[in-house]
Amino acid sequence: MGFFSDLIRYFKNMKKSINYKSMSKEELLKLSDEEFYDAVECVVNDAVYDIDHAPTPRPQRLIYALIRFEAEVNNGGLCQFFVNSSRECAPYISEAAGLIGADNVKSLYDDFIRENGINVNDLSSFKLSSAEEFSEQESRYDFDSFDEKFYADTGFHKKIIDYSRENIDKVIC
Repeated sequence: MGFFSDLIRYFKNMKKSINYKSMSKEELLKLSDEEFYDAVECVVNDAVYDIDHAPTPRPQRLIYALIRFEAEVNNGGLCQFFVNSSRECAPYISEAAGLIGADNVKSLYDDFIRENGINVNDLSSFKLSSAEEFSEQESRYDFDSFDEKFYADTGFHKKIIDYSRENIDKVIC
């Protein structure tokens, strides 16, 4: 059942993406914040197939990185971000958070990386071969402290939306 539900979700998302791509920028800007965020997420996910080599404007790639980061951290914390494929975005998070004015998240992320000696350009030590290894990864660093502070910053999501609205020509191309 998992495969078929994933397939159905994929086609629903593809249909949404096609709908959003057919809208003018003026129509997109009239959407509610959450609909607009959904539109941005659909467009950047389609555009950025490889964050390191995507032929897309840098702001679009940085918003893609933040959307992936936020989704992973909100779903399972920073450790989940590092162990999942989204870790490819890790080298871009500091710059991206700074770009949108999320200085608290930028500092939190930068401090965590620095204090723990993590090389965001080589996160191969976070690759898992089994589900049991996740708890081992979680115990390597104080992820709970990072996660609690991240969750307390309730303005991060809105900063992604506001930056994307203000820079729609750079984010939705």
